[in-house]
Amino acid sequence: MEQQTYDFASYTSFRETVNDLTESLEQLREYAASLNLENTARSIGDIIEKSAGDHFEVAIVGEFKRGKSTLINALLGQEVLPADVLPATATLNRVTYSKDPYVVVEYKDGTSEKVDINHLADYVTKLSYESEKKAETVKEATVYYDTDFCKNHVDIIDTPGLNDDEQMTNVTMSILPEIDAAVFVISANSPFSQFEKEFLENKMLTSDLGRIIFAVNCFGTFSKEDEDRIVETVEKRICSYVMDKAKKVMGENSKEFAVYKRKIGKPKVIGVYAKKALIAKENKDEQMLIESNFPTFESVLETMLTKERGSITLQILANKIISSGSEIINSIVIHENALVMETDEFMEKYQLAIEEIEEIRTKKREEFVRINNAANKVFEQLQPILDDYWVKIEETAMQVIDDYQMAGEDLKREKLKIVYEKLTQKIKENIENKAQLICEQIQNDINVGLSEEAVRLQSFQDEFFESLNRIQELFSVPAKHNRNGGVADSIIGSVIGTGGIGGLFIGFREAGVKGALLGGLTGLTTWLATSFLLVTTVVGGAFLTPAGICIMALAGFAGTFTGKFAVDKFLVQERIDKFKVNMKATVKKQFHEMKINSDFTESVRQQVYNSFSGLKAQIEQETEIILKDTQKTLDDLNDVKQQKKVMSDNEKIRLQGIAENVGGMLADTYNLHRALTEILSDDEE
Repeated sequence: MEQQTYDFASYTSFRETVNDLTESLEQLREYAASLNLENTARSIGDIIEKSAGDHFEVAIVGEFKRGKSTLINALLGQEVLPADVLPATATLNRVTYSKDPYVVVEYKDGTSEKVDINHLADYVTKLSYESEKKAETVKEATVYYDTDFCKNHVDIIDTPGLNDDEQMTNVTMSILPEIDAAVFVISANSPFSQFEKEFLENKMLTSDLGRIIFAVNCFGTFSKEDEDRIVETVEKRICSYVMDKAKKVMGENSKEFAVYKRKIGKPKVIGVYAKKALIAKENKDEQMLIESNFPTFESVLETMLTKERGSITLQILANKIISSGSEIINSIVIHENALVMETDEFMEKYQLAIEEIEEIRTKKREEFVRINNAANKVFEQLQPILDDYWVKIEETAMQVIDDYQMAGEDLKREKLKIVYEKLTQKIKENIENKAQLICEQIQNDINVGLSEEAVRLQSFQDEFFESLNRIQELFSVPAKHNRNGGVADSIIGSVIGTGGIGGLFIGFREAGVKGALLGGLTGLTTWLATSFLLVTTVVGGAFLTPAGICIMALAGFAGTFTGKFAVDKFLVQERIDKFKVNMKATVKKQFHEMKINSDFTESVRQQVYNSFSGLKAQIEQETEIILKDTQKTLDDLNDVKQQKKVMSDNEKIRLQGIAENVGGMLADTYNLHRALTEILSDDEE
């Protein structure tokens, strides 16, 4: 039979696939509940609930006056957000779908207010003194609007302009860990300012390149030759920045850097003319829209969200169907065969099955000890970096002071304060960047440790499924004893052939469903992206690995550097070197206070153990769903056997119908699962 092909590169096809998988899960939840598989039913319900609220989030990022708001309006097809020749956006503005247009303004004090959409500019811009003051009190404004783009379950987030002021830059940074993709808007007239270069190098992680589209705005004012040259220049610069950063984080001679260098893709750089696209959409001018190159940009964004990011979502749903469907069939087969057995034979096998379950749990506890040891090993390996953290921060600050160019007249009273403020700001920027780099190196080491442990745990996963298979085989019944054929016989061949339905778990695993206990996907990168979506103990995100958010926050320790020194004592100094000596002494004193007030080592220790605890939590959750329901099935059968009940013909027909439906569902989902695995594996290569 010809293998079915799948297309996830459009919003429509992606959403249809999500709906199909959700319907299958709903059916499985009903089956699980009818079979008293409470844990399986509850777990399916959790996945369905999460999927119902899922939508893509795209942040539009860039320096002020690069055309971010105009690009968003072009995506929406109409002027929804305020744009102006002056820096406009002063808050986070989220655009989401609603038939009726309105705005909900969420304030920093926790209150919220519903306002008319025509008054949005009064709350979120810097277009007037009053609106700027109002915007300072706003945390986020959500714009509900009827647009075709947002109908696709996509929210757009308009961010304040980078480099407009430090507070607004921090607001933009705060949203990045929570989004699925970013559009970095660059001006074609002056691509890559110094701030943009530093932002990409120091704020965007090296692993983020595949989730960023670089939109070079204001195309159409250049010749085709110049436009091609601009795109090529931007691509080369981005690759250079990313590779340089990767060397610093991973180490140029490391195995991780070698892998990263092989798999790094070409940056998504697209020239667009957002203003032209907006006008074209408003006037329904197809030719003008094509000339703006906006359809190309929209197509790349759609594919990024649905095929690349969306494949992870689909894989989670598909894997849940496979694991839950297999458990349901397992329960039916055990149920049917156990009732055919003589009571004495059943009791003997029941006891063996219970012992097998306890043996699995014993092995799991042993694995958890090994995971703890792996966490200890990672933390021990990080100790030299932690011991050196404040030394490196201080060295960075001292180097800035040594390298700072000063003239004799800079020590005059009227200039010294300005010099001091500039030098203090430069120290702050450099120590923040150094702290950021160290934290990313720490995060990389944690990820390497997690990767090694995930690979090692494959052997436990194999043992786990082999144990389940042994339990199934305990209750296998020769065909001659099962006169009516039985459920197993009715669906053999409807799913992947594995030598009998009793081997269903092993069959799926051997057929390619590796990593079922770690999210059901191949490769740690995919596991990190998926499994932690199901574990509440560790918070993950699209732009950061699960442990990343906390580690990134550690860089903020450097942000406590205030530079609020007493300037007067410098005024009597006439020599630059004496000024710098005093500056160094004062900076060192503040670093000493920062070190006392913030235990960096303890924060990293917690981060390491939280990361590995997330690994244990995922395994605990996935194994116990199966083990508890398997034991519940056996206990229920034990009660039935003690009461000498038999299965009615109607019950046999009901179970056979469930098994056949689930078998077909598994076969269909497995094909989808294989297609998704190929997509995700390609992304990792």
